[in-house]
Amino acid sequence: MTDATSTSVPQVAAASTAQRILDDTYGKVLNGFGIFAPVEDLAREYLEDNDHNARRAAHDLVRWQTAKSATSGFVTNLGGVATLPISIPANISSVLYFQVRMIAAIAIMAGHDVASDKVRTLIFASLLGSAATDALKDVGIKFGEHLARSAVNKMSEAAVKKLAGGVATRLAGKIGLVGTTQLAKLVPIAGGIVGGAIDAASTKTIGAVAIKLFLPEDNQLTL
Repeated sequence: MTDATSTSVPQVAAASTAQRILDDTYGKVLNGFGIFAPVEDLAREYLEDNDHNARRAAHDLVRWQTAKSATSGFVTNLGGVATLPISIPANISSVLYFQVRMIAAIAIMAGHDVASDKVRTLIFASLLGSAATDALKDVGIKFGEHLARSAVNKMSEAAVKKLAGGVATRLAGKIGLVGTTQLAKLVPIAGGIVGGAIDAASTKTIGAVAIKLFLPEDNQLTL
C-alpha cells in the first residue's frame, strides 16, 4: 500500500519551489529587469500604439510575446539545464518571465491593480492555460465571464489562498518540478526546436486565456 503522506511531501515541496519562482519572477515583472521596463510601461506603450483599445493592444502584445517565446525557447534549450537552484529547463527563467509580463500587462489594460495579491494570483492562474478553468472553478470563478474589478475585490482571502495553492501545485508539474514531462527540452539541438515550438504554442494559449479572463468586449482604457 502506498503511503499517502510520503507521496504528498514531494508535491508540497515542488509547489513551494514553484511559488518562489513565480514570486521572484513577478517582482522582476513589476519593477523591471535588465533591459526590460516595468510592466506598467509595457502596457501603456501597447495601449498608445493601438489608440487605447485594450483588446487590440492585448492581441498585439500576445503576438509579439509568442514570437519572443519561440526564439527564447530555441536558444535557451540548446544549453540544457538552467542555473536556477533546482534542475529545471533553462527557458523557465526567460519564457516564464515573458509570459507573466504579458499577462500582467493585459491585466493592467483591463484596469486591474497588479500590486494586489488577488490580481497576482489570477495572473498566475492564467499561466495554466486551458487548465485555468478548473483552478478557477474551485474557488467559484466562472471562466469566460469578464472579471470586473469589483468581482476581484470581493474575493475572500480564503479563496485567494486556496487558488494560489492550487495554481502552484499545477504549475509545479507543468514546468517540470514533478515528473519527467519536460525531458525533451533537455536534449541538445532537437530539444531547442521542440522547446521553442512548445513555448510559442503555450504562450499563445496563455495569452488567449488572459484576454478572456481579464478583458470584456470593446474595452477602452487610458493610462
